[in-house]
Amino acid sequence: MNKSYISIWNEALGSWVAASENMSVRGKRSKSRTVAGTIATALVLAGMSGTAASAVIGTPVEATNGSYSGTDTDSASATGDDAVAVGAGATASAQGTTALGAASVAGGQNATAIGIQATASEGSNAIGWNTTASGIGSTAIGQFANAAGAWSTALGFEAEATNDMSIAIGTLAAANADNSVALGAYSVADRANVVSVGSAGLTRQITNVAAGTEDSDAVVVSQLKNVTTALGGGAAVNADGSIASPAYNVGGTAVDNVGDAIINLDGRTTQNTSQITSLLNGSAGPVQQDASTRAITVAKDMDGTAMNVAGTAGNRTVTGVANGAVRATSVDAVNGSQLYGTAWSTARALGGGSIVLADGSISAPKFSVGGTTVYSVAEAVTNLDGRTTQNTGDIAQNATNIASVQNQLSEGTVGLVQQDANTRDITVAKDMDGTVVNVAGAAGNRTVTGVANGAVNASSVDAINGSQLYGAASSTAEALGGGSTVNTDGSLSAPSYSVGGTTVHSVGDAVTNIDGRTTQNTEDITKLQTQVGDVGTQLSGAVQYDRKADGSVNLGAVTLGGGQSTGPVILTNVANGTSQYDAVNFGQLSALQDQVTDLNGQVWNLGSQLSNGQPGSSNSDASNGPSSGGGNDAVVNAAAPGIGAASTVAGAGAAASGDNATAVGANAAATGANSTAIGTGSQAANANSVALGQGSVTERDNSVSVGSATQQRQITNVAAGTADTDAVNVGQMNSSVAQGVQQANNYTDQRINATNQAINDVAKNAYAGIAAAMAMPNMTPSGPGKTIVAAGGATYKGGSAAAVGATYRSRNNKWLVNAAMSVTSTGDAGVRAQVGYEF
Repeated sequence: MNKSYISIWNEALGSWVAASENMSVRGKRSKSRTVAGTIATALVLAGMSGTAASAVIGTPVEATNGSYSGTDTDSASATGDDAVAVGAGATASAQGTTALGAASVAGGQNATAIGIQATASEGSNAIGWNTTASGIGSTAIGQFANAAGAWSTALGFEAEATNDMSIAIGTLAAANADNSVALGAYSVADRANVVSVGSAGLTRQITNVAAGTEDSDAVVVSQLKNVTTALGGGAAVNADGSIASPAYNVGGTAVDNVGDAIINLDGRTTQNTSQITSLLNGSAGPVQQDASTRAITVAKDMDGTAMNVAGTAGNRTVTGVANGAVRATSVDAVNGSQLYGTAWSTARALGGGSIVLADGSISAPKFSVGGTTVYSVAEAVTNLDGRTTQNTGDIAQNATNIASVQNQLSEGTVGLVQQDANTRDITVAKDMDGTVVNVAGAAGNRTVTGVANGAVNASSVDAINGSQLYGAASSTAEALGGGSTVNTDGSLSAPSYSVGGTTVHSVGDAVTNIDGRTTQNTEDITKLQTQVGDVGTQLSGAVQYDRKADGSVNLGAVTLGGGQSTGPVILTNVANGTSQYDAVNFGQLSALQDQVTDLNGQVWNLGSQLSNGQPGSSNSDASNGPSSGGGNDAVVNAAAPGIGAASTVAGAGAAASGDNATAVGANAAATGANSTAIGTGSQAANANSVALGQGSVTERDNSVSVGSATQQRQITNVAAGTADTDAVNVGQMNSSVAQGVQQANNYTDQRINATNQAINDVAKNAYAGIAAAMAMPNMTPSGPGKTIVAAGGATYKGGSAAAVGATYRSRNNKWLVNAAMSVTSTGDAGVRAQVGYEF
């Protein structure tokens, strides 16, 4: 097997010698360093160079200009321009690829594979043992993580994102549909454009969610409670999130929804209309007066069911009619005063300024509803206008008919009553003129009894009896509700309604009360709309996506400061970046520059650091400390503490002590089983919980927290949920963060490229410096008093140098004096002087 060698200064021989890169250095810990660490660092930095060069570290390899390949099956291979392969069997085969770890494969342009058997395709990143990022632009982090979809992300132990732009975060999380997000351990997102925080049989609550303000925002329980408050009737949000039905008492019937309440009102209104329509049914008989009781009867001993008091001049008024009994079984005629009493009580119950007119009819009420004047109960409540108008007309017609009967009776005698031999209809003075029938006597007005139900219709001139009037009044009272009843005189008692906590005694007052509160609600809604508009105005200054030429949103570009900005914008308060695509801040760049400066010093001092070393006796010797020697193994002596089984950690101070836990971010802590903590200082202490974002804290099992008790966040870009466990939305797509990150990435890329160029310059100088050390001649004169002059040249990783030198041996053969000078390909020069004494 071939081996790779490095140059090491041998003080005993006084020259540079070749040694296996697996050698170890012996000497005092304070004065020696291992060679492998410095050489590895230099090779990694070579991968950041802007020139077309590759770098390889692994099982012994050999290099050619532009690429490096091994001499056996375990060789690392970096065949692409600007490629880096580190580890046995590591392969970086395309331009700009990086493969770090045994058997790691970076197979597509700009791919990065870090970890044993990690595999990354074009533009993708695979970090961890056996991770796979096969989709274009995908990212897989964590043991066995798999990102197969284009631009997908899988983060956590065995997390998988199989579809385009899918994201799976957490142990065994799975995003198996386009643009889906599975958040938390064992979460499954199997529908396109959804965010899942659990799976079948494993659901989580989303806590610390701010109230949504736009149509696609998530809503919170407190917002749902406002809806139930508006429903009234005791409606509420149950502990499980369902809505408890309201309870209404409508006309003495308990209903539990608005629809049933409306149906109840409509049914009773229809019944009222039907009963009022039945008012116009009635007839009379021949007139007789009992000698003892002085009671007058009309055709009591005759058959027939109709009495017509009309004459040649038309219909007659029936006057002198005493108050008839008004009850359910009464067949007495009622007089105008009784009808007036009924009409008056009805007008009073209706309210709205309704009065009884001279013809006995009731004037239409006048209500103001929503700023509009209406003249019927139906228009004010639930489409009762037509039926109420019909009621008013029917009652007016009934009054006219009664008045006509009274006029006809006032002029009649027994001889005026006739009965048709065929139809058996009885007429009263049908062939005489006159318009009044008066049944009053010397003792006063009389009650007309035995009145059959008169026809109740728009053209009827039949008399109606007490039972018909009672039925009309009773149905009217039932329709009014509120405890309204029919008095003994036929009038209606005033109803009593409880409206908005206030007791009123007429429909008009109830409508006025409801109208006032409705008007207040309208004003409140207008204020809310104004506040929502103000929120939109406030958001207009936030970071937003740029617009394309056609006016649509450009999801690939964000301009900080907006499209009206005329110059660069400073992005402040940028946290330290922790992954490849995170933005870095000036502090991180400054630290990197310090490291580059320190590396430059280490490379220049490489010769002196190695001068005190002693070659090891075997390939397994340690360099003043323990090391792992063999095969393709890699050992990290400082493993992160407190890592649970099958857990993933990324970030300074991060800890994942729970089994199957994932912690990402500085000081992030995932201590619960199957928990996930993402963000600086985030804490997921409960089982199956997810803490998402800086400072986020979970408070119970199976939950996702995007903040804490004192710090809440909105969840935006939430599509409308379709399943029982989906999140519901209110509002807006918050594109500002994505745009800001893109702009920051562009800015960071520029700064990183500049830093890479600086590092490349340092690397060139380092390579040229090593070549200068190799080129300086170190030849020894053959005898005392002799001087030897020599010239040398060397090249190392593209750096080259030329040198001249002279060595003098003293005549007593004890002293050696040497001086040399070299010039590098970067234009730098070096001078060396040595004096030695031999004894």
